[in-house]
Amino acid sequence: MPDNRQMKQALDRLVARVLAGSKQSKTAGEVRFIKDRGGDHNEWGWNPPGSNERTIDPDYKFDAKNLEPLARVLRSTLMALGHIQTARTTFTKVKSQRISPDGNLGGKGYVQPIKDMRRQFGNCDEALSSIIDTLDDEIKAIHWHPDVDDSGGDPRARGQVKEIMDDVDEIKDDPEDWAEGEEAEMDAEGGGENGKAASIRTAVAHNLALRWLARRPL
Repeated sequence: MPDNRQMKQALDRLVARVLAGSKQSKTAGEVRFIKDRGGDHNEWGWNPPGSNERTIDPDYKFDAKNLEPLARVLRSTLMALGHIQTARTTFTKVKSQRISPDGNLGGKGYVQPIKDMRRQFGNCDEALSSIIDTLDDEIKAIHWHPDVDDSGGDPRARGQVKEIMDDVDEIKDDPEDWAEGEEAEMDAEGGGENGKAASIRTAVAHNLALRWLARRPL
């Protein structure tokens, strides 16, 4: 029958095994947790989510005039997302064997595997979508409601910001469809590079004229 010393040694070994197994489980769980939140460097568009709360100094003054550039950034980012999505859709449909004998594209230091390029388009899509969500939440946040004489206290209702946000709402319904419409218009009006440049200038002038007429009092 084992003596007290042998029993104590066996108990110590058992405790050591239990502790070792506990440490391994914690480490394995942590690795899986990081990976699930986009820890893979190839999936940089899926970064871990940020904090759900902010600590805002109550004495900080939100100046309504600074909301307009944020709205412009949101609109531009939505435009970029739409064109990224159309590019991704088109590129995904292209069979790699029809455009490359080795599964790569590029040259002189810019060679990339087609499969990696498709992943990068996905990363761009996800990263832009995340930025858009953050900007949209910020513009809608309650702290952007100081007293503004020309909008009844809501800076989002100011003429310039409202105009931009109307564009945002239009694009946000379907960014890819909006981008396809823009590109189809360029293709229809263009006739080579000079034709495309002219069509862009014409479209810009047309939009500016419509906005000027909309703001002109009757």
